[in-house]
Amino acid sequence: MVKNHYFMASVKFLLRDKKATKFVTIYFAINLSAKSRIRGATKLKIHPKYWDDKNQKVRNMSNVSKIKDNINKKLSEFKSFVLKKITEYDSYEATEIEIQLKKDIDIYFGKKTIEKKLTFYTFSRQFIDQSKNRIIDSTGRTLSNRTIKEYERTLDLLKDFEQKYSYPITFESINMDFYGLFIEYLESLDFSLNTIGKFIKQLKVFMNAATEENLNTNLSFQSKRFIKPSAKSTQVYLNEVELKKIIDIDYSDDPTLNIARDLFIIGAYTGLRVSDFNGLTKDNIHVSNGKRFFRIIVKKTNKYLPIPIHPIVEVILKKNEGSPPKRMPEQHINKALKKIAAKAKLNEDIIITKTKGGKEITESKKKHELITNHTSRRSFCTNAYFSGMPTLDIMAISGHTSEKVFLNYIKITDDERALKISENSFFKEKIK
Repeated sequence: MVKNHYFMASVKFLLRDKKATKFVTIYFAINLSAKSRIRGATKLKIHPKYWDDKNQKVRNMSNVSKIKDNINKKLSEFKSFVLKKITEYDSYEATEIEIQLKKDIDIYFGKKTIEKKLTFYTFSRQFIDQSKNRIIDSTGRTLSNRTIKEYERTLDLLKDFEQKYSYPITFESINMDFYGLFIEYLESLDFSLNTIGKFIKQLKVFMNAATEENLNTNLSFQSKRFIKPSAKSTQVYLNEVELKKIIDIDYSDDPTLNIARDLFIIGAYTGLRVSDFNGLTKDNIHVSNGKRFFRIIVKKTNKYLPIPIHPIVEVILKKNEGSPPKRMPEQHINKALKKIAAKAKLNEDIIITKTKGGKEITESKKKHELITNHTSRRSFCTNAYFSGMPTLDIMAISGHTSEKVFLNYIKITDDERALKISENSFFKEKIK
């Protein structure tokens, strides 16, 4: 850059129509050089007869004594502002000075606001606040409180990481070096691999949103190496023998266990998510061609879904005078299910291998310790598959769109699948 030569710059004020009979705008004329000039309007007005063109100010007349000092002061302040700005542009090229001065003058007169580039934290905080009312295009619903809390937690962890690792978090600094250090930090907190993956996923949400808003140009987070770590979780299902054990136990002396068990069984024979089976009413029951169905609008997808009512579910409805069990807080159902499954003696040892704190840990748990609300849905899908129900029909109920994902979702071993295949007519004796 070269030093500018605008130490002789001048600022003048003028009226375009000196013969006007009303108040007119006072304009400014800034001469930066013989070839560089800036013209514009101030927000000030004066009648031509009160204007002193030679001295560039309002005349000292009694008619305008109340406004004279104010206007002259503002003109003087603007002139000082312009000359001060020019000295600040000392290292600018000639063309840059004119461009920048025009921007600063616009800001001075309030035509433009100072554009502050949002930082990563400011943007992410703003994104989270706006997410509380954001509508999901595919469902027409707002984001869940759980998702909002996950965003908040991720931001808190990033701030803690920044402090402990002395690594400033900006859009530009979120690169592969950051990725390695952040994974190391999360492992030091003994998070499981899947939980770490969840935090990376939320970080990517922030970065994608900022990129779409043209606030970020650093695309390191899109690298194939900037992955969301995950590990296959140990999820169980209950076969029909195990479900019958739960059904057969009398819980009449404990209303909480009784309702939780009935809700779980409805989930196990409809394939509905807990958010859908926990809240069914008589209004969801319909008859078509002599068959009874549940008809619902799935909460997660906002799509219509009819499901035949299984005979075992009919028993539960009859017990409740034709209605599904009353709604129960989901966390209460989960807590009750552990007691229910223990009472049903679901004591099979399940070996669990997981990565926690960067280390692989293997432990043994009883099956009843692993039962949750979601076990009902997985049990439905797996048992329906073993029963010979076409995969596409099961997927129509479960909502899976990929057979590969569906087969990974159901908990079926290679031996179990081979046994099912052996029952196919292809493996039956045909040649006499």
